[in-house]
Amino acid sequence: MHKFTITDVNASSNRDAWLDLRRQHITATDWPKITGTSRWQSAHQVISDKLDTEFGGVFTPNLPMKVGSELEPLIISKAKGILGRGESLSQAFISRKKLGFTPDLILMKPTSDWILAEIKVHKAEWGGVVPPDYLDQVRFQATVLGVNQVHVIHLPLTSWGEGLRLINSGDVPLKRLEVLRVDINETERKQIERKALRWWKENIECG
Repeated sequence: MHKFTITDVNASSNRDAWLDLRRQHITATDWPKITGTSRWQSAHQVISDKLDTEFGGVFTPNLPMKVGSELEPLIISKAKGILGRGESLSQAFISRKKLGFTPDLILMKPTSDWILAEIKVHKAEWGGVVPPDYLDQVRFQATVLGVNQVHVIHLPLTSWGEGLRLINSGDVPLKRLEVLRVDINETERKQIERKALRWWKENIECG
């Protein structure tokens, strides 16, 4: 791992401060939009978000967002058992240079590389393969943190109604979780960092 900054601010406790930090960095959710793998938005939206001085206000999540955010703590409790013991970190902002992200779960190991996990709730089976946009996202996270792999923990749902039922039950069965490991080496991380910093300079600093 290399040096990075941990800022104790997140979308739940202080959304405006969290959004302000995101505007100052390329984030892991920005990166698929920049690389072109995002299914929803493009690099133009990232540029607009970074340069727009108006942010904050009332945020109303849609049903998939609501289900995902409320299932996340239940999945994290299971993930800790899967990944092993260690102090955990969740939802702080991790940054290095102009790159940053908000981790779902990091297990902080005193004698080895930290273990990074990304939680995904999706109304679809993946067939054992992480989708390209999520793959770009977690590789970016590994680049910021300086680790060689990310564990993607996926809960496939048959419907969002099923997700609501799991939330009401207060538990996610361990057998429902699919754990996929994404590996990335130092050369790949350096390539991502160079590309991201170049994009920031060309589109934000000189934009």
